[in-house]
Order: sequence, then C-alpha cells, then structure tokens
Amino acid sequence: MLNNFLIAVAGVMLLLQIYFWAVGLRGLLQSYSWTPSAEGGPDSSEGLPFISIIIPAHNEEENIQACLQSAFDQDYPNFEIILVDDRSTDATESIAADIGRNKSNFKFIKVNELPHGWTGKSHALDIGGRQASGEWLAFFDADSHIVPSALTRCHQTALDHKVSLVSLGPKFILKTFWEKALQPPFVVASSMLFPLAEVNDPNSPVASASGMFFLIKKSVYEKIGGHREVRGLAVEDIGIGKRVKAAGFGILFLNGRDLLETRMYTGFKTTLDGWIRILSASMNYNLAMVVKNLIIHILMSPFAAAFALYMFVPFLQSVFPILWFILPLIFALELLIVPPGICSQMGIPKRYAALMPLGNLILIWTYMVIIKKILMKDALEWNGTTYGTHLYRPAELDPARDSRKSRSAAEDF
Repeated sequence: MLNNFLIAVAGVMLLLQIYFWAVGLRGLLQSYSWTPSAEGGPDSSEGLPFISIIIPAHNEEENIQACLQSAFDQDYPNFEIILVDDRSTDATESIAADIGRNKSNFKFIKVNELPHGWTGKSHALDIGGRQASGEWLAFFDADSHIVPSALTRCHQTALDHKVSLVSLGPKFILKTFWEKALQPPFVVASSMLFPLAEVNDPNSPVASASGMFFLIKKSVYEKIGGHREVRGLAVEDIGIGKRVKAAGFGILFLNGRDLLETRMYTGFKTTLDGWIRILSASMNYNLAMVVKNLIIHILMSPFAAAFALYMFVPFLQSVFPILWFILPLIFALELLIVPPGICSQMGIPKRYAALMPLGNLILIWTYMVIIKKILMKDALEWNGTTYGTHLYRPAELDPARDSRKSRSAAEDF
C-alpha cells in the first residue's frame, strides 16, 4: 500500500515538473517576442521631448564611471543627466565630478541625510525627479550601463505601443561562482511572481518595473505620486509599476539584454541579502504566498525530480512497456531546452544552466529565511541602513483602485 502511494506521489511530481518547465518554455518564447523597437537614432531633435536621466548612487565608486559614460553616450539628442549622491562615503562624488565637468547637461545633487520613513533609494530618486526638467524621466541604477541607442529605442517603443512606462530586463554580468549559480534560479523565481505576458497585458492586474532602468512619462509619474508614494517600500520599482498600471496607464516590461547590462550583486552574501529583500517585498511579506512558493520550488528541486523518476519510471515500464519513455523523454527535452534558454535570455552562457540545481537548493533555503524573518518581524537591512519593521512590512503594495482614474493608456498621448 505504501509503495503504491509513493508511486502515485512520484507520478504527480513528475507531471508537475513537466508542467513547470512547459510554462517556463512558454515564458521564454514570450520574452523573445517582447523586445524594443529596432535600432536607429533620430535624424534630428525636432519634435522630440526632453528626457531627464536620473541616477541614484550610494558608494558606487567602482561602477559610476561606466554608468555615467554610457548615459552621456546616448544618441538621443535632447536629454540631461541628474546624479543624486545618496550619502556616499567613498570616491563616488569625485569620480562623477570629473566625468561631468564642463558638461552643460549634467546636474550633481548631494544628499547628506535620510528622512524618517524613506528608503535611501526612493529618497534619492524623489529628489532627482523633482529637479528634472524632462517630459520623460529615465530612472537608471548606478551599477548598470546602457548602449547608446537605449534611450531612443525605449522612447520609440513607448510611443509605438502607447504606454506611459517602459522597463528593461538586463543582460547580467556574472563574475564569481556564486553569482553564476544563484542569479538564474532567483531570476526565474521573480519571473514566476511577475509573468511577462501578464505584466504587459493591460487587462491583467499583474504589474512590475525594474529599477535597473525604466522610462516613464513625467505627467504620469506625478499623477501617481512619484517615489513619495512608495517611499517606504524595499522594492520601490515594483511599487511604481503597480501604481502606474492600477491608475489605468499602460506599461511594458521588455527583454532588454541588447540594451542594458548590470552586475546586480558581487558575491554569495550580497546576492542572498539582495534577493531576500526583493522576493520578500515582491510577495508583500505575505506568509501564505511565501509558503506556497517554497512548496513549488521544493517540488521542482533536483531531489524531487530524482525521486519522481526513480519511483515512477519502473511503474511506467511495467504498465506501458513500449511507450514508457515518453514522459521521461519530454522531461529530459525540457531540461535540455529551458534552463539553457533562461541563461541565454539573461545574456549569459548556456553552460551556467548546469549550476541551476545548486541555485534551486539555495533558493529553497532563502524562502525559509524569509519565513523566519516574517514570523520574527526582523528589521530589514540593506546598503548599510537598518529599517524598522513598520517599513519591512508595508500594509499594501498596490494603490487603492479608484474607478475615476480608470482610462485607456491612449488618453495620455
């Protein structure tokens, strides 16, 4: 009886694994279909709106030169750059000053204090947004850099699709072993929370944006309250995306691996700390949702797959001696296609897919850490700042829906 039960459980687990990777394959295909407009800069600045590029920086001396240079190199003819130095204690300010010297379209703002109730990044972006002169605002992380056509292509894509916000998923720069092992499965976990097709579907409530780079119409940014309305969120970018969509304006989340590169984290501890922050806040610190995703990733773990194959394949061989191999073959083909495809989509070599089983195990452990943090109401620590538990557990990521705000995205153009 016990053996029959285990066989049945193994069969269900194998079918779930096949379904999971089939969904992953669908997501890959959808990602490749959502790419920015074709390259090609404008012939002149006539009729083009002014764009403000806003970059927050906190102790970014290793990244700020490449970031700023990529911003200055944009082929878009009508823009300014605003760098907001958020309490940096390293050489960020002096490096930025050297690069921006004698450039009329460069503004440098120094922040010395963090007001109560704000995260550092939201505060810096709020200051930059209020100082911006552009009709469009491009928020851009200091650990990222963009190709010269990025601003032009994102703006043109926004016009083509009549949306008010365009965000980019990057090509990831991975250098250490742990970055290569952890980033792909953690990105998959995030994409499960915010499926690309649903984010880009105006009829779906699912919404997101990436703080690595997003372009937003300033009038819409002001209508949703800007970063002031997400000032306490650990994932202010997701909060902005949710508020824009909930207010009835269109958003697009694009596969930007040909436009944007970022080294998100630099090692084991920073990667884990960063993703604990992102995933816990993305799930709004909802214990039930965290447990649900933990169970999903346990069922998708390499140990679960090994158990399912070990227990269920002999049963298939005995019941279907000729066709027993079909389900294992489908599963094997999915594993050969989807994990390498995910790595390719992220802009990294496909061979890194071999590290995803290890990354999945650490992801499971990460979900357990998040559960512990929620139960113990641990304070959130990030970038040298400790935030109170009232900031670690916001009441709601989504703004209150107001039927009076509902409108088509086209009305904003």
